[in-house]
Amino acid sequence: MLWQLAVVHNKKTYVKEAVPTVEPTRVFTKEELAKYKGENGGDVYLAIMGRVFDVTRGRDFYGPGGGYSFFSGVDGSRAFVTGDFKAEGLIDDITGLGSQDYIGLRDWLDFYMKDYEYIGKVHGLFFDADGKTTDYFNNAQQWIKEATNHKEDEDLFKEKFPVCNIEYKPEEGSRVWCSTKSGGIKRDWVGFPRSLYSADSKNIRCACAQEADLNDSLLKEYPNCPKDATSCMLPK
Repeated sequence: MLWQLAVVHNKKTYVKEAVPTVEPTRVFTKEELAKYKGENGGDVYLAIMGRVFDVTRGRDFYGPGGGYSFFSGVDGSRAFVTGDFKAEGLIDDITGLGSQDYIGLRDWLDFYMKDYEYIGKVHGLFFDADGKTTDYFNNAQQWIKEATNHKEDEDLFKEKFPVCNIEYKPEEGSRVWCSTKSGGIKRDWVGFPRSLYSADSKNIRCACAQEADLNDSLLKEYPNCPKDATSCMLPK
């Protein structure tokens, strides 16, 4: 589950000039990184997926007493998407997350690359003691790529078979219908309501299908509903 972490940096305006990204050479140990929590007015660093960022200018958020101080001085990659901010959750291991979580991590990394200074790497799962990428780094890149591809495929599938409109009235039951905008998909065709089964037949939803797709093996007609109807009453 993707944790919706609210970033409130808009309380202050920070301007960072766009400059070409230079790959930093400094490599931190986890013990060294832990020294940068902003205590006694010191600098504040955090890491995500092995990359270290200087977030000192965001001290109000990441420094002592700040709402995100738990991210400082560690690589807490997993917590960015799980919301587990206890010590055992603030870890760099991102194995076994869901597709949306990997996409969320990608977006968080993009955020820090854009808004803060990338100053080094931390020796751990993603980079070795020389700052070179590890097999785990390559695995993580593959997980993110697969998650991105999965989302793109999912989005295309939703465009092909948009979710139906649905309403419920106690005296009548549920009705599903298709229109030129349903399931958040605006289009120039209406479609016909059908039960859409997942490939493993474990999940079913109502989908609007175009005439050319009505023979798809994942689609089933609703009982007692004409096959050319754009609206169907569901069995009570």
